[in-house]
Amino acid sequence: METIREKIAYLRGIVDGDPSMTEGRNGFLFTKILHVLEELAHEVDELAQVQDELDEYLQEVDFDLAYLEDEFFIDEDDHDCDCDCDDYDEWDDSSDGSLVEVECPECEDIVTFDEDFLFDQGVQIRCPRCDAVVFETSDFEELEDLFEEDAVLEEHDED
Repeated sequence: METIREKIAYLRGIVDGDPSMTEGRNGFLFTKILHVLEELAHEVDELAQVQDELDEYLQEVDFDLAYLEDEFFIDEDDHDCDCDCDDYDEWDDSSDGSLVEVECPECEDIVTFDEDFLFDQGVQIRCPRCDAVVFETSDFEELEDLFEEDAVLEEHDED
C-alpha cells in the first residue's frame, strides 16, 4: 500500500516531468497544491506518531488498572472460603473495630468515629460542623494541663 508521501511524490513527478504543467498559472497552482499536500502529509505523520504514543500510554494505564482491580476486588473464582457459598460481600466495610455514632450537643449533627477511641487515653473528639466537644476521655484535662505546663516551661527556657 502506498503511503501519502509516496502518492504526493508521484504527483510531483508528473507535474515536474510535463513542461506544460509547470508553465503559467497552472504551473503555479499545481506547485502550491503539491506544497500544501506535502505539509498535510507532514502533519498527518506527526499526528500518527502522537497517536501511537497515546496508544502506548493508554495500554500502560489499562495494565495498571487491571493490576489494581486484581488486587482490590475479589473474583468469585478466587474466593478462599471452604463453605461453597456464593453470598460474600465484596464491599465489606467492617474493620477490626466498629464505628460509634454520637449526636453533637450543639448542632445535633451525627458524628461518627472509631470505637477504639472510647478506650484510648487523652482523646477529645470534636464535631466537624460546629467544633463542639462530642466525646472526651476523663484524663484529657490532665494531659491538656501537662502539655500547657510543658509549653510554659519551653517559653521560659527560650528567654
